[in-house]
Amino acid sequence: MPHPRVPRRLAACAARHRSWCFGIGGVATTAGTVACQWPAFSDNPVTAGINVSVALTFVLTGVLLNGEDALGSATGAMIFSGLLWALTWTVAWDEGPSAFISTFAYTHFWVCLGWGALRYPVGRLQSNRERALLASAVLLIPVANLGLVGISDPTWFGYSRNVWWYGSPIDRDAFEEIIWVLDSLTLVLAAAFFWVVRVRLRRYSALDRRIFGPVAIALLVAFTLAATVNIFVCNPSGAYVPPAFILIALALLTIPLAFAAAGVRRQLARARIAQILATLPMPPTVPAVRDILRTALHDDSAELFLWMPQERRHVDADGATATPPRPGAGRLLVPVTTSSGAPLALISATAAQERNRDLVTVALQASAMALENARLHAAVAAQLDAVRASRARIVEAGLIERRRLERDLHDGVQQRLLALATRLGLARTKTSDPDTISAIEAAREDLHHALQDLRSLARGIHPAMLSQGGLRPALEVVIEPLPVKVEFDIPTVRFEPILEAGAYYTICEALTNTVKHAGAAQVRVTVRCVDGGILIEVTDDGKGGAVVVEGGGLAGLTDRVRALGGDLSIVSPSGGGTRLTASIPCG
Repeated sequence: MPHPRVPRRLAACAARHRSWCFGIGGVATTAGTVACQWPAFSDNPVTAGINVSVALTFVLTGVLLNGEDALGSATGAMIFSGLLWALTWTVAWDEGPSAFISTFAYTHFWVCLGWGALRYPVGRLQSNRERALLASAVLLIPVANLGLVGISDPTWFGYSRNVWWYGSPIDRDAFEEIIWVLDSLTLVLAAAFFWVVRVRLRRYSALDRRIFGPVAIALLVAFTLAATVNIFVCNPSGAYVPPAFILIALALLTIPLAFAAAGVRRQLARARIAQILATLPMPPTVPAVRDILRTALHDDSAELFLWMPQERRHVDADGATATPPRPGAGRLLVPVTTSSGAPLALISATAAQERNRDLVTVALQASAMALENARLHAAVAAQLDAVRASRARIVEAGLIERRRLERDLHDGVQQRLLALATRLGLARTKTSDPDTISAIEAAREDLHHALQDLRSLARGIHPAMLSQGGLRPALEVVIEPLPVKVEFDIPTVRFEPILEAGAYYTICEALTNTVKHAGAAQVRVTVRCVDGGILIEVTDDGKGGAVVVEGGGLAGLTDRVRALGGDLSIVSPSGGGTRLTASIPCG
């Protein structure tokens, strides 16, 4: 069984000096093929030229594929197939050992071609079934055909009696029977080969199928044509080339061209990776980088595990803690490092991507910076979420503390003052001294004012009406003593306590600023439910010109809204009134 392969050192040297190999290999192959079929050029120049093209294309394609991760597995087969095809046409000399050389080369050509196809893309046969198929091909094609020489006459193959021949012919009818059996087995062998290739294609990754699919089609056409022609003509014979072999040569020409096109597609795939990465959003996100890698590698199962050094854990593209698969678990694991060499991420892809390691490497190198930025963005986003959560807890704790203070004032100090007022009333009824009565009345008046101040203080800390009746009733109490006309457009529905409290204090501070600084005669307050949150608009007809000054009332109002995770904007043209808009999200 032939084992055509290019030694590793020779292959590495050829990859480094590809242009020299193209030149030398092209000239040597052309000269050798022309020499092998020189007698045919006078009678069949076009056919001879096609044969030169086939041999040259096979050899140059092998040189082109040398060094490619997956396609490089077919390098040796391509080169040796080209050389064997050139030797096939030594039959044009029609004398000496030309017939034996041609038979040997032609039969080994098909085995070598099938062997190269089965070696793709891992560089070896992958199962005992494939080894049995190749062994059967060796026995059925070169061995059997060389055996036929020993039991036949050269004229039975169309050769002249000037060629070297060995053995003695058997009965012609028996010979034809043997030929018929071998031709039938050849068709069965071709069908088995196509079945194996089909099974291979189904197991390949999407990228491998895109590369090997056209090659498989070209092999299908060439092998079917050759097996069919073999029924009528065993081998090329003489300088004259039958039209059937011209069709075979043209079909064979598509095989190296398909491999060459696959090599070009891989080169374009590398360039396309950079183009795909250019479509990443800014700032890049981990899910976006993962999706780009899946597109670039044609692998929808690819996963990205980002390393978070502070937490000492991996997270998936969605930010959840994840454990990467173990090495050897049927997945390809490729580490990604930062520009300083620190661990950045792990990429998990199908094991088939090992054959496209060069593309994987290019994709990871191109996406490493985006991944680093995405991790930084994710870390900042996580810190921001932590700050927001902490701020929300502080706001909620402040609200709880306000409620507690309001209850303490209402149930404690206020009740004691009311009890004192009752005692003063009793004391007033039990005395008739004018001075004592006057002192008691003065004390009762001061106590009344103290109770009013206490109630106002408790309402400012946390109005009981807000908890009992909601936002609208609580604000109605607030606007009652204001010196401006206030219109409300507030729904009667209840909100979450934090939302209600945030909206209440925001509107109260806005109204306070309007009364103090705007010189407005009318104010309109609108509250709407938007996406589970609250949208507040406070509009007045005052003098406008309001600006946010550090330490000022509007700055404090902005800080209050932002502490609730919301946003506040102010539009206040000079002489055109002021419109304050605040949005407070839910939770």
